Amino acid sequence: MAEFNPPLLGINNAVNPDKQPSLTTDYMDNVWPIDVLEKRIRLGQRPGVDKAFDGQIGNASNPIVAVCVVTTVD
Repeated sequence: MAEFNPPLLGINNAVNPDKQPSLTTDYMDNVWPIDVLEKRIRLGQRPGVDKAFDGQIGNASNPIVAVCVVTTVD
């Protein structure tokens, strides 16, 4: 059976993925090496964020999923 070493030292983008230092990874998405709820070492999900505003924008029932800036030049 292969040994799995969790990336407790986090992300390291400075080297090629096949030359990663021990206990690092080149990609982690929404993960913390220490479980936030139980305060122990294991790969845990990053806690969510709260809404900044409770009010709905516009009269649509769909949530906002993207925001962009558009600049025009006359």
